[in-house]
Amino acid sequence: QIVDARIVTVLREGRQAQIYIPDNMMQKLMADSIRFASYRFPFVVDSVMTGSPASFAGIQQGDTIKTLNGKPVVFYDFINEMAALRKQETDTGERHQVEITRSHAGGAVDTLLLTPDSLFKIGVTHVTDLTTLLPAVDVCYGFFESFPAGVSLGTRTLKGYVGDMKHVFTKEGAKQLGGFATIGNLFPTQWDWHQFWYMTAFLSIILAFMNILPIPALDGGHVLFLLYEVITRRKPSDKFMEYAQITGMILLFGLLIWANFNDVLRFLF
Repeated sequence: QIVDARIVTVLREGRQAQIYIPDNMMQKLMADSIRFASYRFPFVVDSVMTGSPASFAGIQQGDTIKTLNGKPVVFYDFINEMAALRKQETDTGERHQVEITRSHAGGAVDTLLLTPDSLFKIGVTHVTDLTTLLPAVDVCYGFFESFPAGVSLGTRTLKGYVGDMKHVFTKEGAKQLGGFATIGNLFPTQWDWHQFWYMTAFLSIILAFMNILPIPALDGGHVLFLLYEVITRRKPSDKFMEYAQITGMILLFGLLIWANFNDVLRFLF
């Protein structure tokens, strides 16, 4: 995974650059509750409010904003540019030059002048569905092809989960644990058969891996005691096994209570 890498090569403004990732990168992300990265996408107008500065200027649905006052606006940074103008306390009556691409006119380029309102808003919403902005490739597998593809996906998922397990034992990772509410939020609000079965399989992989952990009361704990018996040729005493089972159950119930307690804290705060 990228967060486990130490050097990442990125393409920045047409040039390759190397970024050095600190060892505690994942802990910082979890502490700040932010994602590692997000997609950058062009500013494509989804709707124009009636009577807004954008409608008076002639901006239409489907237009792509390319420049602001001659400065390229390649991505959604247009919002940041407007915020910067507001921060500079530029005269709100000043007109700004915007270059757009007309999707309904075969990609024709047009230059418009608009005057933002007092909050430096122009009265448009942008397209948020990335599938309409970024090219996506759908790969369809046949019946027999789906088996190796499924095994490959399951293996990658398991490797990623196992790699993330080490973060559970950190302060930031412990705060990210969730219970039944978190599990419920993993599923979409509307029925999506693919997402439903994907998350069901994901949870099954998680439970299967956790079950083989060497914790008393789990199958992994029983295997550990059996290995001890095979190596030493001595069976652990019944008293020891009893206390081990109690310790394992306390650990599991404590983890369950802590995870659901985190859900309650997130709901309240």
